[in-house]
Amino acid sequence: MFGSFYLGSCLELSGVKEIVERLFENAQVIDSKNSFTISTDGFTLSVKEGGPRVLFANEDYGASLKFDFYIDITVSHTNWAHELIVFVERLLKSVSGDCLLELNDKPILLRKDNHVVVDDSRLGGEKQFPIYELDLDFERGNLE
Repeated sequence: MFGSFYLGSCLELSGVKEIVERLFENAQVIDSKNSFTISTDGFTLSVKEGGPRVLFANEDYGASLKFDFYIDITVSHTNWAHELIVFVERLLKSVSGDCLLELNDKPILLRKDNHVVVDDSRLGGEKQFPIYELDLDFERGNLE
């Protein structure tokens, strides 16, 4: 299983890296020239600025997105979904700007103009994904 988290921010990649490192206190970070990767028990994030996936997400949702967080989920880790939601919640509380969370290319959360919409209708009834555990103000909606 995989996912993507797209983030719009006035920060540079180094600023995003600092925030992500703070959110994952003991996680291993691997740097490369224009990206970084961070691993946890539940998933691995590969973060880079720009790229075609960000451009498509901007066009599809009319959002202002800048960073691509590719999420490689470790499905054998039984707590991956909770860890991912906790990360998303903490990141949303740490950084302003538009953002989009997709799982298996299906949008499930969009923050645009400080308004959060959650749509789990295309997750195929995956009850284990705790999207409604977010400690944020949001509304249910359709993100087609």
